[in-house]
Amino acid sequence: MLLSEAKQGQNVKIKATGGNEITYQTLRFGLDIGSIIKVEKNIKNGPTIISWNQLEIAIGHDIASIIEVELP
Repeated sequence: MLLSEAKQGQNVKIKATGGNEITYQTLRFGLDIGSIIKVEKNIKNGPTIISWNQLEIAIGHDIASIIEVELP
């Protein structure tokens, strides 16, 4: 499933980031393939707010629609 499709409160594991540019962006925040994150809020056609390690960031809908995740 895509990160933009994950439900609020769900823990998911990053499966694929969809390309080098997005991979570089996720690595800057300490996220990599295999990282487990929590979906705090997923706004339809809007950002997806995720958290991990006491950090919280918003990922734009376009990027969240490319990142593949799976249930851990």
